[in-house]
Amino acid sequence: MATELELKLMLHPEYLKSASDFLDEICASSDTEEQSRQPTLALMNAYFDTENAELMQGGMALRIRAVNNKFIQTVKTRGSNRIGMHARGEWEWFVSSDQLDLSLLSDVPLPESLQDMSWCSKLIEVYRTDFERQVWNIQSHETKMEVVCDQGLVTSPYGEDAICELELELKEGDESGLYQFALQLADRVPVQVSIVSKAQKGVRLKYGQIEFPQKPDNTSNPLELAAYWYEVWLVYWEAMYFMEDEALMQPLRHSMSQLKTCVPSDLAQELDSLDKKLERQLIEEDNLLLKNLAGMTQVGVTMLMIGQWLNKQV
Repeated sequence: MATELELKLMLHPEYLKSASDFLDEICASSDTEEQSRQPTLALMNAYFDTENAELMQGGMALRIRAVNNKFIQTVKTRGSNRIGMHARGEWEWFVSSDQLDLSLLSDVPLPESLQDMSWCSKLIEVYRTDFERQVWNIQSHETKMEVVCDQGLVTSPYGEDAICELELELKEGDESGLYQFALQLADRVPVQVSIVSKAQKGVRLKYGQIEFPQKPDNTSNPLELAAYWYEVWLVYWEAMYFMEDEALMQPLRHSMSQLKTCVPSDLAQELDSLDKKLERQLIEEDNLLLKNLAGMTQVGVTMLMIGQWLNKQV
C-alpha cells in the first residue's frame, strides 16, 4: 500500500498549452533525469460500484485502468484529511484483462461497512474516464514530484463532465515543495486549487449534488474554521464551472469573507484584494464572466498561499 499525496489544480482548456510549455521550459533548463518530460499516455479508467453506491458511501473507489495494452486494478480509500490536498491510501495490481479480480482485495483493510463483501455480486461499471496524460518529473529544491496534465472526459449514463487539470504528486521530500512549485506555476498560468477527484466527478453525474466539507463542531477554533471556509471556497469555485452558474459567485464571495476573519492579516489583505477584483468583474456584466475569471492568476495564487499556510499550521 502506498499513500498518495497530491495537489490538484484545475485550469481552463485555453491555458493547457501554457502549462505544458512552462513545464517543458523547467525540464529544458536541467540536464539531469530528475527533471524530464516522460511519454504521453492515453488512459481509460472504468470505475465500479453498486447501484446504491455502497463503495462511494464507504469511502472507497475501485477501478480498472488500461494503459499501453496493460491493465491495472486500483483501490483508493478516502484517507486522512489534508487541507486542500488529496491524501489517500492506494493499492495497485497488474491484472490480465479488463475484468476485476476481487480476490486481490484480501490485502486491503476495507472500511467496516464493506468488510462482509456482500457488495461484490452487485458491482456494475458506473462511469469511466478517458483522457490524455502528459507527464513530467520535476525536482524543486529538495522535493521530487510527478506533474501530470490530464485532458479528457468523465462519462456515464447520466451525462459527461470535462477533465482539464494538473496534478502534482509528491514522490520524495517535503510537501511544502509542492506548494512552492505550484506558486511558481500559478504566477505564469491561471490555475485554481481543486479538491474534486475524477471519481467524485463521476459520482456527481449520477446524483447531481455538490459535496461540501462538514462544518466543524468547535466553531471557536479559528484554524478549524479557516480550513472549513477554505474548502467551501474551493468547492464553490469548481461547482461554478461544473454548473456554469455565475450565481454561485455570491456564496463563493461569502465563503471568502468568512475565511478572511480566520487567517493572518497579510492573507486577509490578499483575499480582500481578490474580492475587489471579483466584484469589478461582476459590475461589468460581461457575457464572458466565467472565462474571464478563469484567466485571473490572482485566484490560484491566493488559493495556494492560504493552502500552504493552513498545511503549515497542522
